[in-house]
Amino acid sequence: MYARISILCLIIFFVFTSCQERKAEVFAREAKEYTETTCPLMMDDFTRIDSVVFVGRNDRIGDMVMYYTLFLDDESRKVVMDNLGELAEMNLKELRNSVRFTKYREAGVEFTYIYHDDATGDKIMECHFTKKDYE
Repeated sequence: MYARISILCLIIFFVFTSCQERKAEVFAREAKEYTETTCPLMMDDFTRIDSVVFVGRNDRIGDMVMYYTLFLDDESRKVVMDNLGELAEMNLKELRNSVRFTKYREAGVEFTYIYHDDATGDKIMECHFTKKDYE
């Protein structure tokens, strides 16, 4: 009796972990395809998305990392630097409301947005959102 229960538990464990692996593989493939077919892409007059990478994790499904470059003159750079919190909030709002992120949110993917300055190459900001942040 205990042997049957143990075997059933092992089967359930392997089914769930293999599904997670498959999701991670699918998400990695989709990120790679998006980067290869779409990036770089100007989102507006001063923001370019450079790439999207999905990084699988052992302790959770993984992170969707999005790399952006900002093209800023001196005045715009000051405005952006003074309002980094608002930029992070805009990213979180998009993450919560965008249909394109639904399957990733449902899977518990974490999201990281990384912004670099085109003129200097310096990292301007990195914001990371967990499931707890976007639910």
